[in-house]
Amino acid sequence: MHNGGGAFDKLDRLVPGSVVVVSTARGQLRYRVATVTTYRKAALAKRATQLFDQSVRARLVLVTCEDWNGKVYLSNVVVLALPIT
Repeated sequence: MHNGGGAFDKLDRLVPGSVVVVSTARGQLRYRVATVTTYRKAALAKRATQLFDQSVRARLVLVTCEDWNGKVYLSNVVVLALPIT
């Protein structure tokens, strides 16, 4: 059973323009949110190749589950963010 409390619980509250900071052993990386989209599972599967394409310019893709129906999650929130230079 899932009761929340995960690191991405509030991912759907981000809006375009929000800043996301990723801390690494080498320091911090800053990204500006470009889009926040909720996809049903089937729609995300169809877009996966495009969303996770490694040939596009640098970006951060954050994904979390949403719409728990008591048995499974029905959708995903996907945040695309671009590096702040």
